[in-house]
Amino acid sequence: MAKRFGMRGRLWCLWICQTLAGVFCVILGLVGSLSVSVVVMLIFSVFVQAACGMTFGVVPFVSRRSLGVISGMTGGGGNVGAVLTQLIFFKGSRFSKERGITLMGAMIIICTLPLFLIYFPQWGGMFFGPSSTKVTEEDYYLAEWNSKEKEKGSHHGSLKFADNSRSERGRKLNISTRPSEDVTPPQNV
Repeated sequence: MAKRFGMRGRLWCLWICQTLAGVFCVILGLVGSLSVSVVVMLIFSVFVQAACGMTFGVVPFVSRRSLGVISGMTGGGGNVGAVLTQLIFFKGSRFSKERGITLMGAMIIICTLPLFLIYFPQWGGMFFGPSSTKVTEEDYYLAEWNSKEKEKGSHHGSLKFADNSRSERGRKLNISTRPSEDVTPPQNV
């Protein structure tokens, strides 16, 4: 579904899955029955795994050149968040386990709010469409390279990725945002 609606759909799906994971975590902390807890935990885990996968589905579009750094920071941020959550709500905490799980769910919901701030000039964000100035994928990804690196041909992988990522505009591919013909296609990529 996210692919069908482009980057905007991808961000909305990520926000929905992450928020629902938080909601089911809150419910999990409030449930008193073992059988209901198991069912809620299974539903919660589906949304958590979906949100994790969708997060890494957005990561490559942040920076093609720094893909490894962005991926590492995203994965490391998740691990740091898990450790902090354990320390705050569970390890020697004054909260009961049930209350800690409920508060963790509330924290998950609050942590989804920064998703509203993600904006790519060529694709837009959750609430706003693409920039009014015609920014192409090539413009966005070539801005990461200086002229010396471009002379060496280091940017060719980014050009190929820009061409492939054009599909993130969704169903309505705007022909006027296609790169001009003077952009040399990458060779041997």
